[in-house]
Amino acid sequence: MQVLQIGHDDWSDSCQIPAEVEWQYVDADQEAAFDVNLLDRPQITILDAFCDLAKLQAIDSLVLPYRLVVAQSLVGEFNSTYQTYFKRKVALFESLEDRQEFTNGLPARYFEEQFGQKLPIRKALVSPLHKADAWYEGNCYLATNISFESGFHQLIVWKQNIPYESHRVLELWPEFIKGPSCEIELVVQLIQSGTADVIAHQATYSQAELAEPVIFSHPTSGYLSCSVFAKGNGLVKVGPIHYRHSRLGLGQFLPGGERIVDSQREELFYYFHPGNLRPPLIVYFGGFRQTEGFEGYHMMAGLDHPFLLVSDPRLEGGRFYLGSDQLEGQLRQVIHQVVDSQGFSERDAIFSGLAMGAFGALYYGSQFNALAIVAGKPIIDLGYVAKRGRLVRPNDFFTIFDIVNFWNKTDSVDTFTGELIERWNGSPGFGDTQILMSYMEQDDYDDRAYYTLLGSQTGKPTKVIARGYQGRHNDDNPSVTAWFTNQLRRVMSEYLAGQP
Repeated sequence: MQVLQIGHDDWSDSCQIPAEVEWQYVDADQEAAFDVNLLDRPQITILDAFCDLAKLQAIDSLVLPYRLVVAQSLVGEFNSTYQTYFKRKVALFESLEDRQEFTNGLPARYFEEQFGQKLPIRKALVSPLHKADAWYEGNCYLATNISFESGFHQLIVWKQNIPYESHRVLELWPEFIKGPSCEIELVVQLIQSGTADVIAHQATYSQAELAEPVIFSHPTSGYLSCSVFAKGNGLVKVGPIHYRHSRLGLGQFLPGGERIVDSQREELFYYFHPGNLRPPLIVYFGGFRQTEGFEGYHMMAGLDHPFLLVSDPRLEGGRFYLGSDQLEGQLRQVIHQVVDSQGFSERDAIFSGLAMGAFGALYYGSQFNALAIVAGKPIIDLGYVAKRGRLVRPNDFFTIFDIVNFWNKTDSVDTFTGELIERWNGSPGFGDTQILMSYMEQDDYDDRAYYTLLGSQTGKPTKVIARGYQGRHNDDNPSVTAWFTNQLRRVMSEYLAGQP
């Protein structure tokens, strides 16, 4: 990883720099050194001496948000002219008195790539010591009734392990639902690398500790074997275990990433990038993806303006951003907070996304007075997608059946789709929000999404602009993505042209 230090003395002369860190030093008084052509892009920039704002602006493109650390002792030296710059970079003010300690922690917090996966519940087995009936509920839960009066007993064990590298800290989040008389524990055993049965470490996490993601760190690399223990009486449903590289409080997946969770332990993630601090704000919903993390960072960052990334890690690759009223309400609140914190209005926001993300953009965008919604290959009628799965997509996209089976909005997913279209067709619906859509004419998920949306807006003030492409859902991703980004740029350009 690359580190850029701006100061009056080079830390690498007095500190032992971790082996994986490449250190760059710039003297704060040497104007010629502030040249983007002379420096590699750093994962973190350390400012431990006063520096003219013009010099910082000269390397502006290299300093990323949430990755500028300023010595706390310098706070009084920067006047108000620096505040906008620090706001754009979401600067972190920390004590840098112990340089060695701070330097030692850099690789564990400021590594470049994001990482997140899950142990699927289909890779889990009921303990042979548990004799009661057990059943899978789709790919969501492995469920059983327990009657363990005499302490904790092993209930579920995964036959697939989690690779663990000692230079990374892991964050673990198991999904489960239990009756009020039941109690859960998570037991994690570290099997030493190169061995089949040498347990280097074992950790047990109580139900109270599982209220937050648990942090696993150990100096030995290997594999984590996970199992769930339970006690009490009642129904227990155990879901997947999510595991991610932790940044030790710096953020989820990316520095600055945040997490929301409901009482059923279902999560969504969001990341706000301040951009140039000027509207419009782009809200981007990530598409269906089996790996966990944020999608679209570089695409959105290239537009220069503020953006909000939203990610859904549930099920196989996402639950279409649908969930409990609590979870959806928290996401709406986040969007409102971002809009308000920047001094924007709802009319300064553009909702966007591709495929599953397009559903999120339409679903939440219709609940705001947004400037526009830009959607690529939208999937709208989830019940219709599930019904045609038997003939059109056999043995494929089982997530849609999990969504239907565990629908918690209304009596059925068909009822939900009807109510959704009725709301779009009613007042205010989308209002005067402009909708720009690209779609596949032979889409093998939802081939009538465009017509469903268009029909709901007949006689309404909403302007719908669409472009159809020949092929199935994934047949022409480059064209769809190009059209998507071009429309985003066009809407932004028209918005900016209309500003005083």
